[in-house]
Amino acid sequence: MKKNIFVYLFSFASLILIFQVVNSNKIMTDQQTRLEKKVAKVNALKDSLKVEKRRILNNVYFSLDTNQAASGYFGDLGFDVNSTQIKDALYDTNLLSADASLVPYAGMGGKFLINKIKVLNYKWLIANFSNGTLGGELFVKYTIAADASITFNVVEHFLYPTN
Repeated sequence: MKKNIFVYLFSFASLILIFQVVNSNKIMTDQQTRLEKKVAKVNALKDSLKVEKRRILNNVYFSLDTNQAASGYFGDLGFDVNSTQIKDALYDTNLLSADASLVPYAGMGGKFLINKIKVLNYKWLIANFSNGTLGGELFVKYTIAADASITFNVVEHFLYPTN
């Protein structure tokens, strides 16, 4: 009788041990597949981050703030100029009358206002304008005088076609 109890206990312990080994194997396999998926996702995110960094570097290539030659040009004038000052001066042209505005189009349902500006270098900028229904872009040449006043000259402009 004692012998049978030990056989049953040994059999029960063996079954529990086999169950534990199989179960831990499944858990380990599942964890491994999860880890591989996470590693693949991290690698994909790293690749997309590299692409985005490259895109950002391409976008800031033509920018007054990152252009050393332009900074040197303004340094020779004896005062600091940054893109924010130029943008503010251009946005101030929105306050001018329609006749004095830089946008060379008549109101056509409202006054055209400059929305966005990208200062390319120490001479040029690109501006987007709209009146709420129609819009377009300006290519503007600007000059900064010794008294820090900024004058703008529209070189090229276009109005997006309506659909």
